[in-house]
Amino acid sequence: MSWLAALRGRFAGRVLFFVSATVFQAVLSVALLPLTTVVLTATDFGYFALMMSWAALASAFGDAGGSLALPANYSVASIPERRRMLSSFFVVSLVFSSSLAVLFLAAWPWLQQIMSVSDEASRATLILTAVLIPLKTATMLATNVFAVAGRGNAAAAQIAMQAVGSFAGTLISLFGLHWGLSSLFVGAVVGQACSVVVAMTALGAEPWYLPSRRWMSVLRSHSLTSIAAGLTGGLRSIGENSIVAANLNLSAVGYLSHARLYYGTLLAGTNAVAVNVWSISLAEARDARRHFPLTKRVWMPIHVLIALFGVAFSCFGEEFVAILTHDRLTPAAQLVPWFALLLLLHVSGRAQNATVYANGGARSLTNASSLISICCLAALPFAVGKVGGVGWNGGLAGVVIVLLAEAILFRAYIYLKSISFQRLDGFDDSRVVWGSAAIILSWLFNAYMVPALITRIGLCVAVCAAIVIVERERIIDLRRVLQNRSQAKTQNI
Repeated sequence: MSWLAALRGRFAGRVLFFVSATVFQAVLSVALLPLTTVVLTATDFGYFALMMSWAALASAFGDAGGSLALPANYSVASIPERRRMLSSFFVVSLVFSSSLAVLFLAAWPWLQQIMSVSDEASRATLILTAVLIPLKTATMLATNVFAVAGRGNAAAAQIAMQAVGSFAGTLISLFGLHWGLSSLFVGAVVGQACSVVVAMTALGAEPWYLPSRRWMSVLRSHSLTSIAAGLTGGLRSIGENSIVAANLNLSAVGYLSHARLYYGTLLAGTNAVAVNVWSISLAEARDARRHFPLTKRVWMPIHVLIALFGVAFSCFGEEFVAILTHDRLTPAAQLVPWFALLLLLHVSGRAQNATVYANGGARSLTNASSLISICCLAALPFAVGKVGGVGWNGGLAGVVIVLLAEAILFRAYIYLKSISFQRLDGFDDSRVVWGSAAIILSWLFNAYMVPALITRIGLCVAVCAAIVIVERERIIDLRRVLQNRSQAKTQNI
């Protein structure tokens, strides 16, 4: 196993280990589509996405603050105290998340009226959604335990087994038992159950101990913060899907959810890079020279790759999605390039972002992000439809515009906050600007000119060739840097 240990010690190898399990999960999710869309429609996927939003919201703060308390207490606690701590956290999490599941069942008639969900579909899937809430909460808490304990392999096993369980559970339910829409929910429950089994196996005897009043008191001190954080993130997803469902239909929610699948896959890759480069960026932010050499070397090629994805999807996305989903989710292809543009905005400004964090401005970024998110959520109904006769009525285009506006506002805040600490040398987002322009122009060209296939192929090849020629020195330089870094250990954040 020496080769495995050596790979994990390398910079590029650590990135691979961080992202491989998530990419595997995304690949299985995509592989499900040609099979499930034989039976299920965009409306079915939209309903599933809507219900998963509620499950995600409840599970986000179902651990009652355990995930927030773990980083400061797990490593410094003795083994007996660690067992009491985990036992207390898991017991409270199970009780609280189960209570939320019951509350969800009781409140469903009211929630159903808000979201305009059909009666027959909700009756078939409501119980499965409620069961999913404590399972997701247990999975999230266990994953956080593995993170603070430095057990990345256990977390990766959770993700992989969840993907396998969801894949198998969905197919067996859909084609073996002929349960239709409920198969998506069965697959989600089976996947989460597999993840919980892996967590129980990996944790062993650690959580099996008598709960402690001391650790329950610690949970109380973190519970309000946990609930606030869960509401901030969860309500955004629910609000977005509910607004689309109320103003358009569940099919539109399905298209939006499918477009986000590609966004999530790309995001997993960029997150793996961000985790491994973050300590380096912070160190460069504290350097008096402020040139961010490695940060720029790593992120600029990634900006180019995201832009290439957006251009390629603008050219061939409709054919790809039509084949992948039996033409059930083809309208989602028009949204994917804009989500690539959104991701470009999110991963831009790495030098400025590190500058703010290195100078103690993390809380200000969190507060600004929450405020901007709430304001954009309030504007979303007016962008998607109309409220009291006032609004744009832009449909899914309105969702995209609001998301882009939110990203631009937050990006501008990062820039302004960073220059309040120190003025940066150079402009590190030039590839983001050019990449964004390439995505927008290619989308407009394909949407309004409707070129022939050979023209689109020529356009895509020309863009790729031009980028390779222009960026070849940076690509070679990045490879050299990664090879040099692979001989040294980097700090694990």
